[in-house]
Amino acid sequence: MVVFADTSPTIIKQTYRFKTLPDDGSYSLIISNISGDFIVSGHEGSGAFINVEKITFGIKKKDIPNIHKKETITVNHLEDQNQINIIGDSSSKADFMQTSIELSLPKHINLNFNIDGGDLSVNKIIGKINLSTLGGDILIENSEGDINSHTNGGTVNIQNSKGHAKIHSFGGEITTKDFQGSIASSTIGGDINLVSVKGNVNCQSSGGSITLKDIEGNTISCRASGGEIIGENLNGEITLKCFGRDTNIKNISGKGNLYASGGNFLIENFEGSLVVNTEKGNIIINDAVGGIEAITSAGDIDVDLSYDSRFKDYSIYLETHMGNIKTSVPKNLPANMENIVYQTTSMQSIDSEIILKLEVEHEKVIGKRTIAGGTVPFSLKAHHGTITIKDK
Repeated sequence: MVVFADTSPTIIKQTYRFKTLPDDGSYSLIISNISGDFIVSGHEGSGAFINVEKITFGIKKKDIPNIHKKETITVNHLEDQNQINIIGDSSSKADFMQTSIELSLPKHINLNFNIDGGDLSVNKIIGKINLSTLGGDILIENSEGDINSHTNGGTVNIQNSKGHAKIHSFGGEITTKDFQGSIASSTIGGDINLVSVKGNVNCQSSGGSITLKDIEGNTISCRASGGEIIGENLNGEITLKCFGRDTNIKNISGKGNLYASGGNFLIENFEGSLVVNTEKGNIIINDAVGGIEAITSAGDIDVDLSYDSRFKDYSIYLETHMGNIKTSVPKNLPANMENIVYQTTSMQSIDSEIILKLEVEHEKVIGKRTIAGGTVPFSLKAHHGTITIKDK
């Protein structure tokens, strides 16, 4: 005869109400030493309720009361400190119990959550928002304030919010969309995706890629180790450093400083001033207006230039230490050209549709020309390669 124990899931619910909790930002809610999922929503006006739900799995009914006694959660209202504490007992954790807590709070409140594992979801909260979980995802929506979020082994997603955000994920992806304010984000082993941000950006990824779209800020600084950088519609002072992979950006305006330790650059539609350096890789720049300095230690450079007289700080400097240079030059660019190919005496090393004065001097070929007053410095230098100039 086979006997089956009665071990079906059991649910226990507890509700805490705070009728006079004000909606003025004076209160803080602190949660610690709890493993579980949290759903926080803010509302207009005073008053709050907290629902705690515990579900046991694989426990005999006669043992359930003792299990729930072990998994204790204490809720304290410290009115003299304008504070509500929800604290678990870290010495008695039950692996066969699932805890979820739903909180309906006045929207003007400060949150300080430091949980041992589980997901955190926050919606419509205005205040200081500090969220930390040892293993779970973090979602913040329609909120405002100083945001500090940290997860080990989960993703962070911030949507339609504003303030100042500091975000870190160990092993997960970071996504921010429709954010107004500064963002500092870092991840180890995950990607960073920022879309529609108005504010300064500083992000670092180790082992993942960085994607930026529709970013407008005074400073935009990104560093990717082991992943690529992709950007579209960026405006500001832009610093991008990529170690080991490619960088592809388009529709850029402002001041750009780009570096790669070993990867290619593809840059499309740039206005402003641009400095590009790569230790080993090709540089392609299409439709560039403004000042350009592009240098590669080993690779080809291909630049399509445009001219707009509204930009005053024009200068062109392209150099490859081992490779070829190709550029298209607009007819109205007032260039003062000096183009040099080193380690050769062949006149064919410079192929130009713009007539140049060519001469050979000490193992190098030099081509010069002054166009329309020559107010724009224009210098191309190729080592162990060729120079090709197209008339645009």
